[in-house]
This record gives sequence, C-alpha cells and structure tokens, in this order.
Amino acid sequence: MGSGSIKRVRTGCWTCRKRGYRCDEGKPVCAECTRLGLECEGYNIRLTWMQSSSRTRNPKSRPLTRGDGARAPSIREEAPPPELALTKLQAAPSSVLSSKDQFLLHHFVYTVSGLLSSTHDRSINTYCRVVLPMAMSSDLLLDTLLLVSTSHLASTYEQFAPDLPHYRNRVLPKLIKRINTWEGFDATALATIIMMSINEVFVVNPQNWSHHLRAAGKIIADYMVQCKAPDRDLKMLLDIFAYQSVLASVGTGYTSLVMDFYTRDTWSALTGDSNAFLTSVDRLLSHVAKLSMLSSASTVDGSNRYIEASQMAAAIHLKSKLVEWEPPEAIPNDACNTAEAMRYAGLLFFHKLTLMSPSSHDREDIEHYCREIVRHIGYVSVDSPSAASHLWPLYMAGYFLNHNGSVDYEVQSFVRDRLTALKSRRGVKTLDKVRERLEQVWISNEAGTPALDGPLILI
Repeated sequence: MGSGSIKRVRTGCWTCRKRGYRCDEGKPVCAECTRLGLECEGYNIRLTWMQSSSRTRNPKSRPLTRGDGARAPSIREEAPPPELALTKLQAAPSSVLSSKDQFLLHHFVYTVSGLLSSTHDRSINTYCRVVLPMAMSSDLLLDTLLLVSTSHLASTYEQFAPDLPHYRNRVLPKLIKRINTWEGFDATALATIIMMSINEVFVVNPQNWSHHLRAAGKIIADYMVQCKAPDRDLKMLLDIFAYQSVLASVGTGYTSLVMDFYTRDTWSALTGDSNAFLTSVDRLLSHVAKLSMLSSASTVDGSNRYIEASQMAAAIHLKSKLVEWEPPEAIPNDACNTAEAMRYAGLLFFHKLTLMSPSSHDREDIEHYCREIVRHIGYVSVDSPSAASHLWPLYMAGYFLNHNGSVDYEVQSFVRDRLTALKSRRGVKTLDKVRERLEQVWISNEAGTPALDGPLILI
C-alpha cells in the first residue's frame, strides 16, 4: 500500500495508527503487531503543543539560576529526548496555554509525575494516566498542575518563587467556589484536592497537607457510602490518597486520616501488576495504618504518641504481621528492597508507639531494624523510581540514632548522605526538613520532646 493511500485511524495502538491498520487493542501488545513482528508502541497518552495566542502574557526573558548559581531549566531546555516524547493528546486543554504554562505542564509530565511515582511504567503512572487527561478538560485541575510544577521548580530555583502567588491565585478561588457549591461527588474536584496536598509537600507545609487530605477523605467517605465499586481510574486516585494519608498519620499524628477502605489486606487498584509498587506494599501499609489507629485514643496532640496497655495485645499482633510479611515474588529488585526498608520502618514505628524505656533486647531489635533499612536502601540507586518511597524509612532509621544508645555513626552518615543525594536528584524541600529534624534528634539530650516529634511530611 502506498504511503498516500494510508487511512489514519483514531483508535488502537500507536503503531497501527501510524500504519493505518485496524487494531484489536490487545494488551500489552496487539495481535496485528505480533503477527507482523513489529514493536507495539502501546496506548499511552501523547502530548503535542499548539502555537497560538496565550491565555496569559509570556514572562519577560530573564536568566534563571538556582540558589547555588546553577542555571534553571528554560522552556526550550525542558524538551525531552525523542524516545520519550509523547506526541498527541486525545483531548486538548479547554483554552490555549501560554509558553510559560506549556513549560510548566511539560515539567509536570516529564519530571514531576516521575518523581511522584515509584515506577518507570507510564501506563500505570496515575499522574499521567488519570490526572493529566482529567486536567485536559478542567481549567481548575490544569491550573493546579501548573502550581505543583511551579512549587517544585521553586524548591530548587529561586527565580520561580515570585510566580507562586500568581498560580496559587489561579487555583484557590475556583477551588473554594467549587467546594461551596458542591452538588455531589466530582472526581475532578477530588483530583484537584489531592494534587493540592502534593503541592503542600513541595512547599513543606504539613498542616495544609493534612488539611487537604482531610478534605479529600471526607469526599471519599461520602462517596464510599453511595458507591462500593469505584472504577479503576478512580481507584488509582484513591491509591494516591491512601499512600499519603497513611504516612500523614505517621508523620503528623492525625490518625483521623486513616480510612477503613485501605485497612483491608489488599486494596490497591493495580493488584497483580508486578511493576506497580503500591500493590507490593498495600498490605504492609494497612498494618501501619492500623498501628497508627491504635494510638489515637491516647493521643493528646500530634507529639509523643503512645499505645496504652489496653491496646498492647492488638499492637503486638500487628507487629507479628509486620515480622511475617514478605514482598511479593517477581517484583523488581529496587521495589523489593524498598518494600523491605518500609517493613523495618513499620517495626520501628511500633517501637516508637509502645516503648517509653526500651529494654536491652528491644534496643538490639531497634538497631537491627535501622541497619536493615540502610542495607536495603543501599542496594537502590538514588536515580531509581523506588527512591520516591525512601524518605519514611530513612527518617525512622535516623530517628532512633540518638543518645539513648550506642550510635552507629556509619548508619547515621549513610542517612545524612542519602537524604542530601535525594534532595539533589529530586529537588523536594521536605528532604531538607527531614534532614534538619534528624540533626536535631542526633544532638538532643531529650528524645521524644514535642519539638522533635512535631508534624513532618514523610513523602
């Protein structure tokens, strides 16, 4: 068939679309590509940018530098290599974007979405598969993604900080109006609130982070009463919320964030997919969530939480579950090592809630857990997607390295260096805040003081 007679098709894999053939849309590869021995390019969303008038004025040209003098990425420099390019979207933004907004959305797609996900597989990256398409038909969610990108860039490049009020003001009035005129469940509004919680991670505001998660939790709770079987895309959104809220209950003490649906043994939307990290640890996180819930009755504020004697049997049972837990077979090595580090972090969390004066046997266990966290994380490159889940284990290992026992300075040095390396690679300010907190713990004469146990973002 001559190239001039190819009829472009609008559905199917990208290989069949380009060749003009009908596609059976089989997954992971279609039958036509298999029959012809061709590489099936799959069904991922692809992006293209329109050159047109902007909805906001282009910023004046200015040199962009990082705080240490390094140059910030420019609109042109942000373009990905050809092999990563996504060339077409099923739907376009409801209004044409300025070049600055295009740059920020580009940064979200090719940088931020990867930082937030623990897998290279874009087909199961919730931010690309679910959130981005929703944003293409919602100015509110789209503006939120632009705000998230700006906040991430401002974490490293000071020239982006003045843009934060502008993008924040594009989101908050519309979001408040949407909430005040609420007429029932709205998945786009839920996605917007969840992305606002992620924005608070980048600007290091644990109070607002928890506030947004509580708002999302209320929406989800109301929805669950009406609908017991959310579709896959919505479940992927709920996975983001569940992961954040479990770690928020650990790092901030707001146990009210814990919800019944993810205290089940298996709840991830992508159960059975070995590339989906959350499916590897959903049962583990449910044990941690239940531990956190046990401390709620005895919690006066967000600090110095502990589990009362009446709840100790239940806590010990959960500890046994953590001891027995193993990562699923056939998951990638980086995911397996990260999951093991999280398991030991869960065991340290148990000790944090149950031990006021640890015995020598307990201390041996604690030191073992700290070393195991370091050992497993040491096997994983800071450039691995799995590193997105390393902050909590590193913090838990570092937290127990204080004056109350023999300090393993090698472990302490590893934790410090790894946090520094992660900040350099990922550009997330929470890493600096966690490192600063640990430095305070390591020199403190009074472990467990409110100043050392205040709210902390651990993602």
